[in-house]
This record gives sequence, structure tokens and C-alpha cells, in this order.
Amino acid sequence: MARQQHHFWFSSSKSVVSVSLALLGLTVAQGRAFAQTEAPPAEAAPAATQPAAEAAKPAAAVDVAPPAPPAPPAPPVEWKVQSKGGLLITGGNSQSKNFTFGLNGFRKEGNNKLALEGGLAYGTSNNPTVTGYGPNDQITAVDRNEVTSTNNWATKGRYDRFLTEHNTTFVSGLAAADKIAGKTFFGGGQIGYSRLLLENKMNIIVAELGYDFSYERYGAQPGKTLDPVAIHSARLLVGETLSLSKETGVTASVEALFNLNKEGKAINASDGSMGVDAFKDTRVNSKLALSTVLWKSLSFGFSFTAKYDQNPAPRPVPAGARSDASWPSGTGPNYWRLAYSQNWDTLTEASLIYTFF
Repeated sequence: MARQQHHFWFSSSKSVVSVSLALLGLTVAQGRAFAQTEAPPAEAAPAATQPAAEAAKPAAAVDVAPPAPPAPPAPPVEWKVQSKGGLLITGGNSQSKNFTFGLNGFRKEGNNKLALEGGLAYGTSNNPTVTGYGPNDQITAVDRNEVTSTNNWATKGRYDRFLTEHNTTFVSGLAAADKIAGKTFFGGGQIGYSRLLLENKMNIIVAELGYDFSYERYGAQPGKTLDPVAIHSARLLVGETLSLSKETGVTASVEALFNLNKEGKAINASDGSMGVDAFKDTRVNSKLALSTVLWKSLSFGFSFTAKYDQNPAPRPVPAGARSDASWPSGTGPNYWRLAYSQNWDTLTEASLIYTFF
């Protein structure tokens, strides 16, 4: 009996072991099958799961270069052209004709400015002249003799290069004549530096420093040879523009030229000798002008110009003199008073000015 029970236990135990092994194999087989069924492909990695707080954050901004600023507009081109003229005619007891005309303008673009100007003045006077005498030197006939009292012209061009708002370099050229003053032609050129000293609502003040070259040719005189003269000078100028109102303005300037060289071919006006030493032929040019708008493009202008020449040109023999007439020689007062032009010349002018644009 005991043997049978033992056999039964052994048999039962064997059966239990067999069932357990079978169940274990089935479970492993099912696990493998489940793993093969649920596992993703090997090449597709599972997506990482972000916490909710990280997912709620906005995406980081990407730095983008700002667009380039637009190029500044080109400065406008400035133009200005003016003409002026004056006329004076008298008749009857006083007979004279005088007129003046001038034209000036400039063009400025960026840092470059070109200015041109020209003008002329001409006048005649018909003066009474005795043409007949009777007994006891009584005047029996009177006629009129026309003489030229004013005859001058001038043209000038100037180029300015603006280095900064207040600093400028310039070069200019001049061609002119004043036959009454004994200069059949004079001209030359200048180069220098200009500085804007002051600029406000009412005033503009400038100063210029540079070099001047002048060439002068004189009118012929009987029995004398007058050679042309070249003058090298230091130049200094101070000028102001005063705005009294939107319509009215005043300009003033003083220019001084100091000869640096000895003028070997010039005649010394003080004693008639040949040669003028350095700094003995100083010239000063000054001008004061006022202008006011009358109506739109029409303005009225008034100006006064004064010129000083330390060594003036030889005076031309007046028209109507005898062909063999000449000036007195020597160093006496008559020589100085008659043989040379005066040191000072002035011009007072009132004119209408029209501005084209």
C-alpha cells in the first residue's frame, strides 16, 4: 500500500511537473509572440515624451538680421540766376548817358559749387566847349564835346569745393578792363581756403586766405613804353551777409591784396622811377550792398563799391589832346597829380534785379 501510494505520488508529481512545464512553455511562446506583435520596427526609435510644461513653452525666436536702412536721398541741385540793370539819361543843359548791366548765377550740387558773374558800365557826357572868341576874348560860339566818362567791364568765375560744412577750398579767375583808370586789361586767378566763422538766423560771416596772381596792361602814352606787369600777392577777405527780414538783406565785404614780389616793370607812382618793392602795391576792394524784394522775382538793389590802389596805373592821355601832348616829367606835385590815376575809385549803383530761378 505504501508502495502504491508512493507510486501514485510520483506519478502525480510527474504529471504536475509536466503540466507546469507545458504551461511555462506556452507562456514563453505567448510572450515572444506578443513581443513580436507589439514591438515597433527596430529602425524607428520611439519618440521621447516631453513633459507638459516643456511642450507648452513657445518655440525659441530665430535671430534675423534687420534690413539695411534706405539710402539717403541725393541732395537737391541748387540753381540761381539774376540780372540787373540801370539807366540814367539827362538832356538839355546837362547831357549825359549812363547805363550798367550785370548777370550772375551759381549752381551747387553736393559738395561742388560753380559761380559765374559779369558786368559792364558805360557812360558819356556831352560837355559845353568854347569854339569861338571875339574882340576882348568875348565868347562868340559854344559847341558840345562828347567824352567817355565811364568804360569798364569785368567777368569772373569761381569753383568751390566744400570739405566740410564750414571749410571750403576754392579757385577763381578774372578778366576785366577799366580804360578810364588806365588799365586796358587786367586779370588773373586766385586759389585759397574759406572758413565759415559764424552762421545763425541773421548773420553769416566768412573769412578767406589765399594767393592772388594779377596781370595788368596799361594804355599807351606818347613817348613812353608801358610794359605789362605781373603781381603775386597774398589775399585776405572778410565778408558778412545780414538778413534783416525774409525780403531784405545786406552784404558787406573787404578784400586786401599785398604784393609779395618786386614789380620790376612797373613805374613807381610816387617818383616815376622803375620798379615797385614788395608790399608797396597794396590793393583794397570793399563793397556794401542792400537788396529787397519788390514783387515776386523783382528786387531793388543799392550798392557802394570803393577800390584803393597804392600804386595806380599811369593815366591815359585824354581824348581830344594834341597828338604830341605828353605828361610833365619829374617828381614834382604836377607829375603826381597829372601823370597817374587817382588812388581811389568808387561806384554807387541803384538798380532793379530780376531773379530768373
